[in-house]
Amino acid sequence: MPNEFDENFDSQPSEPVNGSESGEYTQPVQPQYTGQTYPQQQTPYPRPQQYDVYPPYGAGGQGYHPYNSSAPYQPQPPYGGYGNGYPPPYGYGMPNFQPPKNPQEKSRGRRVALWCTASALIVVALAIALFVFTQGVPDKNDIVNEPSGSSKVEPSYDMPSDIAQAPQASANEDGPQIHAAETPALDSEETKTASAVYNKASKSIVCITSYSAGGDYTLDASGEGSGIILTSDGYIATNSHVVDDSKQTGTLITLYDNTQYLGTIIGIDVKTDLAVIKIDAEGLQPAEFADSDKLQVGQEVFAIGNPGGSSFSNSLTKGALSALDRILSGSGYVKYIQTDAAINPGNSGGALINEHGQVIGINTAKLVATDYEAMGFAIPSNTVLEIINKLIRYGYVNDRGTLSIEGKTCTLYMSKANQVPQGMMITKINSDSPMKNTQAQKDDIITEVNGKTITSSVEFIDELKNYKPGDSVELTLYRSAKSGGYSFKVTVVLKPDTGSN
Repeated sequence: MPNEFDENFDSQPSEPVNGSESGEYTQPVQPQYTGQTYPQQQTPYPRPQQYDVYPPYGAGGQGYHPYNSSAPYQPQPPYGGYGNGYPPPYGYGMPNFQPPKNPQEKSRGRRVALWCTASALIVVALAIALFVFTQGVPDKNDIVNEPSGSSKVEPSYDMPSDIAQAPQASANEDGPQIHAAETPALDSEETKTASAVYNKASKSIVCITSYSAGGDYTLDASGEGSGIILTSDGYIATNSHVVDDSKQTGTLITLYDNTQYLGTIIGIDVKTDLAVIKIDAEGLQPAEFADSDKLQVGQEVFAIGNPGGSSFSNSLTKGALSALDRILSGSGYVKYIQTDAAINPGNSGGALINEHGQVIGINTAKLVATDYEAMGFAIPSNTVLEIINKLIRYGYVNDRGTLSIEGKTCTLYMSKANQVPQGMMITKINSDSPMKNTQAQKDDIITEVNGKTITSSVEFIDELKNYKPGDSVELTLYRSAKSGGYSFKVTVVLKPDTGSN
């Protein structure tokens, strides 16, 4: 389901737009290696057997001759081989002189080949006979019956014995609930040095390796991110965009001491970009969460995660809390913490920590543009705790309602310029929206929810948070002057917004 009222910001991003001139918000992901190409040279370089990209023509007709990219490249000795004397650029293009072969050498080669083939067949036959003698005929109980039309392919690798299997876990209404701890005052003697903060919190940070949907652990990883240990028995919080590729496959979790576990995804909420994973472990060190409502701009903060992936695991960066209640491109589901502590691809899902070693947020995004630096964003800890507790119990957000529409803010300038009221302008009514069968339409402006005036899309989302699925709400809308310029009301029933798609 697309994000409601989200015009520019992708709540489920998978790739950054590095170097973007537009200043868009992106989710950190792994940098992609870019291979190098051979520069144009007069002397040819050695090349691989299959070579599909060929050097360009040189200036004035000098340089390399073109090749047929559909045919395998056959390496040639420089300058034609056997000293044929052809100078560049003809070295690769001219046929090589090959001295005539001796007929006796050809016959001798055939005899050697036949002898080698016969020897190999004898060795194979002896090996089969030895296997049958030692193993005997398979017992019928050893044969696994598969459903008709399918076959079972056993993996051709051995999973390391020190990696625990992914648990058969799912949401549990009796599952643990995580709460914020008491936070000391900013001037408290309990304030810690950067080293003390790291020693307290780093053992609660994990590296998460994800795999493509529908794949298995024989495939290459699709990405790496960070996570925070919630409980001693293996509940872990992270960003949904870190594990979204692994809904079917699961994840690989690496602890601070390089111990590894296979993880099962318990729940995902794409609207807030949060997820919960479970591993089969005991005795882990859970993180301590703080009350993010008590944060103050200017206080010192630290980020711990895996920038660049597991190669740089458990890295610490330091900065200040730059701002609170930031809205990213009109998305009102989260009001972010802004920080100048360095956040890089791989930090997603990791912890933003206060001076007492407590988690105040989950790092999730950064501003990527040529003219911007040190603008990272984290989901506040109170939002994190509210969502992950629901994911642990239900696997989704069970009490959030939606109208399944999209919109943007009708600003004060737009209001004055077009002589319309401020509010939330509808840009799309989805096919499953409860407003589909009302007289509401695209470009109408929602100005009130149950009599409460709203002036932006963020205020509209905030107001809907006060209602649950199944609740009725009365909306006041304004139709533009092009259609006569008038207000009207519609009553709609909110549908569930689980955030799972």
